[in-house]
Amino acid sequence: MKKILYLLIAGVLFMGCEDFLDTDPLTQKTSANFPQTRADAEQLMAGIYTVMSSLQHRADESPFIIWEIASDDKLGGGGLNDVKAQAYETFQFSDNEMTLWPWQTLYQGIHRANFALEVLDNVPDQELSPDMKDQFKGEAKFLRAWYYFQLNTIFNEVPLKLTTEAINLPASSADEIYGQIASDLKAAIELMPDVPYTSTQQGRVTKWAAQALMARCFLFYTGFYGQQSITLPEGGSVTRANVISWLEDLTTNSGHHLVDDFHELWPYTNSLTIGDYDYIQDYMAETGKTLLYAADNGARNPEAIFVQQFNNFAAWNIDRGYSNTYQLFFALRGLQNVARTFPFAGGWGQGNSVPESLVNQWLEDEPNDPRLWASVIDIEAELMQRYVLSDPEDPNSELVYAGYQRGQWDFVMESNYWGKKIHGVAVRTEQGQYFSSYSHLMYGTQNNSQLGHTDDLMFIRYADVLLMLSELKEDATYMNEVRARVGLDPVTYTLENLQKERRYELAFEGLRWNDMRRWGAEYTTTHLEHQEGVAILDYGQWTTHTALHPSGYTARYNATQGFFPIPFSQIRLSEGLLEQNAGYTEGGLGLYQGY
Repeated sequence: MKKILYLLIAGVLFMGCEDFLDTDPLTQKTSANFPQTRADAEQLMAGIYTVMSSLQHRADESPFIIWEIASDDKLGGGGLNDVKAQAYETFQFSDNEMTLWPWQTLYQGIHRANFALEVLDNVPDQELSPDMKDQFKGEAKFLRAWYYFQLNTIFNEVPLKLTTEAINLPASSADEIYGQIASDLKAAIELMPDVPYTSTQQGRVTKWAAQALMARCFLFYTGFYGQQSITLPEGGSVTRANVISWLEDLTTNSGHHLVDDFHELWPYTNSLTIGDYDYIQDYMAETGKTLLYAADNGARNPEAIFVQQFNNFAAWNIDRGYSNTYQLFFALRGLQNVARTFPFAGGWGQGNSVPESLVNQWLEDEPNDPRLWASVIDIEAELMQRYVLSDPEDPNSELVYAGYQRGQWDFVMESNYWGKKIHGVAVRTEQGQYFSSYSHLMYGTQNNSQLGHTDDLMFIRYADVLLMLSELKEDATYMNEVRARVGLDPVTYTLENLQKERRYELAFEGLRWNDMRRWGAEYTTTHLEHQEGVAILDYGQWTTHTALHPSGYTARYNATQGFFPIPFSQIRLSEGLLEQNAGYTEGGLGLYQGY
């Protein structure tokens, strides 16, 4: 007998039950009567996208923050209770269920995509045209591939579930997982319309996003797993030449292009804040440029190929994920008066301390690169040497010191450098009033440091595409286009030059960790070790950083390959079909002991 799935459509969420990779009967809206209309199909698709918001509802457990902290670009940090962030630092686990949220949530997204692919053809053509069905199928296949890519890079080999049937499955091989990812993305490329991105609905996945994600997955799979191509489950393969052809199509026909100035990619150049940000004002005076945030007032950023969007409906439960909580978690710790941190807001201070080793290497490699201080806050230079009027409404009032105060709360692993790119941006009115998010005035979001940030989270942007194309073709032309934007001289193609360019152009965008790993264990461990001995503050007192596992960075990476533990509950529920990843056991191997 055909199984009927029961669905909950409330906030467009399909909730899973306790069974392994299963879905619980919940209401009378079932696969027998849903979807029937275009509105139903739109709800169905929205539910797949909503998983991205669900993930960052608990941002400190998301793949993105794991990728950031595990790399050599960030230190774990935070407070003494921020044990997850600290455990990511040297590939440990804080408790048996530390990674349960991303595991369950990503499989929830896969289940929704599977369901959509099973039922979209049930909608009559007069309600949903064949072209729109193809678009929706392409989106569902893209998102399923995206969720599996995140699962693989965190957990390695995982169950490959492609139907809504309730069944326990063993882990599939990396070859099988990437075969399916490539098959889904190839189908998405073929299903979605071949039109410039400006002719597509903002926020929806496009053919161009599928081409770009194919390149990212191909580079990771062939690099990390040592393969030359991806074998497709339906026969045939995806080769380097195929991926190059897709990226060349993207650069020629998508309409995407680099924004004029690198600073315009980041929200601190928004029209309400830029006039009060001394760093940008000095930069514009020096260069003669006039800058504006590429997404200002809802504008469509031409460099944004695949982003997660947010809105002003955030609240305190699961819909907290409608705001960009990464801008809270990555914000300067302490929630001190915004006047002390302006133009940046305060927050939790997890995973955004930049080790001085990165800054020193950047200055050595590219001393004239404006991307360094466009991407990194020098806390002493930007935030601590500051005076303000004690009464902003009285021009004759006394000037008082009001800089950023280090060592807030129980802050550990605090460096003198902080990431700018994904950070809450404040606003100051002409009357001297501060708000923790400029979005409060621009878009009407809540005046709340936790719920008011709405800037897109960029997963794939055009500069990344150009650098992937340079790497795949071993041709510096595209890399030099990226360098030219920031006024740097062209270079010849070498892998070392490409590696440096990706690090500096894409710093703090969630890409460094998987780049490191695909370039080999020696490259990874060498760069991880650069974090040893860097200067940090614990409770406001200077000390030096050492790896948070007694065996050190290299030993832990070699033991785990940079993967994290499958939640122990899921191994038990699998009834022997899953095994724990190397480097972690229930006996305590890899257990983080605290700061």
